[in-house]
Amino acid sequence: MVAESSFDVIVLGAGIMGSCAAHAAASRGATVLLLERFDLLHHLGSSNGLSRTIRDAYPKPRYPPMVRLARRLWTSAEADAGYRVLTPSPHLSIGPRSDASLLAAVRNGGGAEVDVDERWPGVFRVPDDGWVTAVSELGGGVLNATKAVAMFQALAVSKCAVVRDNTEVVGIVKKTTGGGGGVRVVTSKGEEFHGAKCIVTVGAWTSKLVKSVAGLDLPIQPLHMLSLYWKIKPGHEHELTAEAGFPTFSSHGDPHVYSTPSLELPSLIKINYDSGPPCDPDRRDWSSGVDAAAARVAHGGSRSSCRDTWRPTVGRSFGSRACTP
Repeated sequence: MVAESSFDVIVLGAGIMGSCAAHAAASRGATVLLLERFDLLHHLGSSNGLSRTIRDAYPKPRYPPMVRLARRLWTSAEADAGYRVLTPSPHLSIGPRSDASLLAAVRNGGGAEVDVDERWPGVFRVPDDGWVTAVSELGGGVLNATKAVAMFQALAVSKCAVVRDNTEVVGIVKKTTGGGGGVRVVTSKGEEFHGAKCIVTVGAWTSKLVKSVAGLDLPIQPLHMLSLYWKIKPGHEHELTAEAGFPTFSSHGDPHVYSTPSLELPSLIKINYDSGPPCDPDRRDWSSGVDAAAARVAHGGSRSSCRDTWRPTVGRSFGSRACTP
């Protein structure tokens, strides 16, 4: 139970964004309440699982400085927690030399062109017709998503933040009289909390929540995302690990395929594409789309793929993510 009902900051949604926001506010001396509709560390959104890539190779120049700042903040948080959630790696960008966004990403990430057959013999198949293969030596990495969320929640609590799960918010009302303004947050159980500020980080549920409490239609479309894992051929397991220097990589073909080193599941490597069909986050068929997604990745990656080291093996449902058009 929450003894106090008034806070400087109320954060809705305890995924990675909400947990980081709660930690940041509490670290600055604010009183913080972090509310989660589902169980903590649930698998329904986009903040679960064992791997997410981080890279500084982005075509828009404003992103790489943000990523580098984020790396320093990750290091600081890991030092406070006493354990690591980020595994550094090189980042390999692959794609047609005619792709202006790829060239911008390589430039912004400080990448240098390499001979992939020399760097990773027998691993990548890249077309000879003018494709770029560029590496940012310190630009990649893999984050343990669930462990990272738990870390920031624990750090927030250590700064006296209050964290509650299984608490659905049904009302957010701006106070216009008395008490100097702020907001009133109402739960499905009839509880009321008061905050000077309210931060909404509910991911795929954002448009639903904002529509229900404010009557606004936001241009946000949740997508059903899949994680695809591919079997590493026997004898090559160590070659594709972070310890062996295998990179995160992104292939700027159609579709845009990305991968992490083999890290979370023995003898499997995550090779996926960053898209999925529209979905309602409260009504999903968790088993749909696996075969089609795997075929799309295999077809799209056929021009730039791992050559003699992996084969399709398994796809599993991943969660939902909120996207704007």
